[in-house]
Amino acid sequence: MRTPARTLFALCFALAATAGVARAADAPGYLGRDVVPTLEVIHLQVDPDSTRYHGWVRVSLDVARPTSEVRFYADGQVFERLALSQQGRTITSRVRHRKDDVRGLMTLELDKPLAKGVATLEITFANDFDMQSVGLYKVTRENLSYLMTQFEADDARNAFPCWDEPAFKIPWQLTLEVPDKQEALSNVPITKTTVNGRWKVIEFERTPPLPSYLLAIAVGPLEFVDVPGMKVPTRIVTAHGQARLAQVAVKAVPPVVGALERWFGMPYPFKKLDLVAAPDFWYGAMQNAGAIVFAENALLLDSQTSTPAQRARITRIIAHELAHMWFGDYVTMEWWDDLWLNESFADWMADKITDQVVPQMQVPLAQIANVQEIMEVDARPSTEPIRHAATTGDDAMHTVGVSYYKGKGVLGMFERWIGEDAFRKGVNQYLKAHAWKNATHDDLWASFGASSGKDVAGAMAGFIEQNGLPLVTVEPLPDGRLHIGQSRFLNHGVDAEARRWRIPVAMRWSDGRTVRTQTLLLTSADTTVKLEGGGRAAWIMPNADGRGYYRWQVPQDMLLSLAQHADAMTPGERIAYLGNLNALLDAGSLHGDTFLQVLADMADDPEPLVVSTVLTGMGRAKAAFVPDAVREPFAAYVRGALRPVAARYGLEPRKGEKESMSLLRPRLFSWLGDEGRDRDALALADRMAEQYLKDPATVDAGLASPALDLHAIHGDRALYDRYRAAFEATKSPAERRNYLDALGSFEDAAIKEDALRYATEGPLRASETFTIAAGIGSQSDAGADRALRWVTDNYDHIKSRVPPEFLTRLVGFGGGCDSTRLERARTFFAEPTHQVPGLERSMARTTDQVKDCTGLRGREGAAVEAYLRKVAGSDARP
Repeated sequence: MRTPARTLFALCFALAATAGVARAADAPGYLGRDVVPTLEVIHLQVDPDSTRYHGWVRVSLDVARPTSEVRFYADGQVFERLALSQQGRTITSRVRHRKDDVRGLMTLELDKPLAKGVATLEITFANDFDMQSVGLYKVTRENLSYLMTQFEADDARNAFPCWDEPAFKIPWQLTLEVPDKQEALSNVPITKTTVNGRWKVIEFERTPPLPSYLLAIAVGPLEFVDVPGMKVPTRIVTAHGQARLAQVAVKAVPPVVGALERWFGMPYPFKKLDLVAAPDFWYGAMQNAGAIVFAENALLLDSQTSTPAQRARITRIIAHELAHMWFGDYVTMEWWDDLWLNESFADWMADKITDQVVPQMQVPLAQIANVQEIMEVDARPSTEPIRHAATTGDDAMHTVGVSYYKGKGVLGMFERWIGEDAFRKGVNQYLKAHAWKNATHDDLWASFGASSGKDVAGAMAGFIEQNGLPLVTVEPLPDGRLHIGQSRFLNHGVDAEARRWRIPVAMRWSDGRTVRTQTLLLTSADTTVKLEGGGRAAWIMPNADGRGYYRWQVPQDMLLSLAQHADAMTPGERIAYLGNLNALLDAGSLHGDTFLQVLADMADDPEPLVVSTVLTGMGRAKAAFVPDAVREPFAAYVRGALRPVAARYGLEPRKGEKESMSLLRPRLFSWLGDEGRDRDALALADRMAEQYLKDPATVDAGLASPALDLHAIHGDRALYDRYRAAFEATKSPAERRNYLDALGSFEDAAIKEDALRYATEGPLRASETFTIAAGIGSQSDAGADRALRWVTDNYDHIKSRVPPEFLTRLVGFGGGCDSTRLERARTFFAEPTHQVPGLERSMARTTDQVKDCTGLRGREGAAVEAYLRKVAGSDARP
């Protein structure tokens, strides 16, 4: 009974895959649709202790019309044999690759055309393992070697020949030959294992239809921890010796999967689930179907010492990746221009599911704060639409950071507009309609329209297809009505193209007695509305619940009175208010000293996540207004604002407190000790750091990192050497990260130079390359200069270790509030040998950031410095 059932199952998948490819006949890409794959069989012989591997593929092809060429991708492989056949006849061909072709594009030029029908392509090849964490790559940890894969966006072509575009969603049949002592896994269960001498041959089930970027392979001395309570076999997979750190993830997975199954109204769609903690991984996590790969610190945690915030973070990352199993894997984008939707939806869903599983962590409030921060980036001219014409997967990946947060902010706003039930119904109808196929954002908008009866597509277009964001102005009129207008929000001095949106606006207002909420869809440049219930508004919050993706402005006296009556707003509205205040400062509609005063007034908020947003605002002020010469007056301001907060909440955990305090306290501790130079905080850090060095289990896990950082501020070389020795000795990913961060926190100039040398010469993993320099660069103007110099002096070394797409991030070391440093970065990266794809975009974004910061400092810096020095005069002690 089982064999026929599997055969029927595979046949259904093959038909679904063919339907998906046929539907994408006019999809973008480079391969065309004259010849499409329907099944790819892959056989690889891989040994993690080697540097090279061998393999072959056999691809079943559907020829839609007669053609004299076949196109596919293969990047870096050496072909040892290539055979194309049809109806038992070999078709002689030659491989062509032009220099100006997209990466890895291969064209078979045929001596005789293929006829319409079926054909088979077989290729035998050899290749080196990648050493930069993309494609099929090798990692060595403690003299043990592992093989891992990272194929998104388009690096499956680095590992084996394939049709490496998302619209080609087909079944795959994988067989691995590995050394007999090694373990291996892929997307689906193993069907058969045989031993052939020193090799173990592992055959995997045929996969459901998948695009190439979702395939996964892991080989090495892996350890497995079963997850009980699951309907399909589920494991946490770790490198050797790390299984002991899997229990937090073991407990997190079942409730997350259960919540997702309930929301989607269907079971988890794959036959097994592995969550793999990779020994070295750059991308946080990757949603390979049935075999999700994580960076170790995104999955592994000591269950005995971890904090609620750390456990919630693990839960949220797992929820994000598991949401992809339905939205992205079960139904897949047709092309990379919808990568934003994959990531935005998964991140939006992760917030929703984590809030169900651990409601005490108040994830929706953190979501509002994230969206407020991404709006700052979206206000700059260099920002791109979150859906743009991506010609390659790399193009889409360059804007994925904006996609996560702007996209989920827009989705949240539209869920509020059409209603939670209609939104959920629309998603689930979309998944059913496109099961195991590809789809586009238009398909989802159409489903939302059907479930809500509203023109979702028309309203969404402005937020998705345009860059930038709207400014909603609300002005009370003498007769009690409101004049509401919209324009493009721009920072001061920026000239950019005008925009128009269809904005779901939600306002909360009060006449002094009753608080009401009123909504409208703002489609015109301006309109006048009557307040529902009559009367005049004593105050108006134009972003009710803080879920609108827009900036807003009310008359200045009303704006500032909201801060004085903050308890009238919900916590989410207070977070959105503070983010909006920051934006008005950028726009030139608010003075810097007023901004700092409001932050101080709202610092002692009863909600920890609101206080965390205050700290974000202070960080923004520090970057713009606090050159090295003004650090002492700023420290006095920080102490004055935050000491009452520390008194309210304490710098150490208290019994019975909100679990969300574990999100705030590390930031509060760090701010008071580092920026505030508060002697009590520094003394506590000294004590905690020394305890941690003796026994990490005796220190609250959330406070360990800031304690080590603060202890390092005035630390000597002996302390630096102790940190370095502890870093090299620990087996814990969390402890390793804590010590590495602290190595970049010493203020002694000679130690900084030693730390930067260690970043290039020490036993750091590739994914740790930037950590020390980033820490030094964040300390001060001089530190930022030093970090940029490290980048330029060590560029070739960095390039040899970093995945190519991450090289564009080096431009960020030229950011800050110094145009001279920016010019040094611009000059360096303008050299032809330093050019990489996406560099121009990164340079444009960094340039906009520096222009905004220097402009703000020029406008408001003198007034802010006077305000800070006045505050410093009233501060009695450090």
